[in-house]
Amino acid sequence: MKPPSPANVSAAFCQLIDPSIRISEVRSVGGGCISNALKITLASERLGNRRVFAKSNEAGFIENFQSEWDGLNALAAAESIVVPKPLAVGIAAEQAWLITEWMETRPASDRFFADFGRQLAELHRVTAGNPIGWRSDNFLGSAIQPNTATACWAEFVAENRIGFQLRWAIDQQRVDAKLRRDGEAIVAAMPELLSGRADETSLLHGDLWSGNYLCGATDDHHCGVPVIIDPAVYYGCREAEFGMLKLFGSCPSEFYDAYQSTWPLPDGWQYRINVYVLYHLLNHLNLFGSGYLGQCHRVASEILRTK
Repeated sequence: MKPPSPANVSAAFCQLIDPSIRISEVRSVGGGCISNALKITLASERLGNRRVFAKSNEAGFIENFQSEWDGLNALAAAESIVVPKPLAVGIAAEQAWLITEWMETRPASDRFFADFGRQLAELHRVTAGNPIGWRSDNFLGSAIQPNTATACWAEFVAENRIGFQLRWAIDQQRVDAKLRRDGEAIVAAMPELLSGRADETSLLHGDLWSGNYLCGATDDHHCGVPVIIDPAVYYGCREAEFGMLKLFGSCPSEFYDAYQSTWPLPDGWQYRINVYVLYHLLNHLNLFGSGYLGQCHRVASEILRTK
């Protein structure tokens, strides 16, 4: 969509943050494949002189931004890994807006991935309990992510993850007979496929891939620390966090070693996470089309072979 004009940016910030605000620079930045992504330099009585990050989209996109705002606040409350501080969310100048602090980035240091693995494990450990789902549905990219709680985790995955995506793909006529048959078999076998996992659930980022983590500088750590962005949070088995990482994560062995040394995953997790890889592949199939059909076939077949 067309980027907002400087006048609209100024009007939105005055409404959402501070009527005294002055905008000195607005720059488009990467990461705006769904929404406009902006780096904004401003001065205000409340925030002082600083740079912030803003996303804008059509007004109807506000639920997506509100879900991201909710997720960032939940992750920040765990105090385990850095997230950009949310500053404002709302509709102004006829557009939806999400505004957060700006995170300066640094090249990843030799210790970055080990720190990332430890901090992710700590996030999962400090939020461990027995909730399933989230207080509302939210979004995985631009797709609805159902989060209604169920009696057990396997039922949640069968109904709200694989089952939901499979039904949507069938409705869009994006699956062939084999993928439909294999997908339905996976849904039916979910308790068996996920057996061996630990009983507790944790707060999950939910969409953790290489585009949603970065090495950011903070006031206390100028050399760079792990930062996670763009969450699709819910409470679930922590093994689900590794589905998108396996698919598009590019994390080296030291990341997994550090996670395991901090809070080890139960044996068999490397096989069980294929269920969550399939969830993300089905979502990509539904959002972007048949280019993902072959990968869906391969992962579904692998899941059924290891059943």
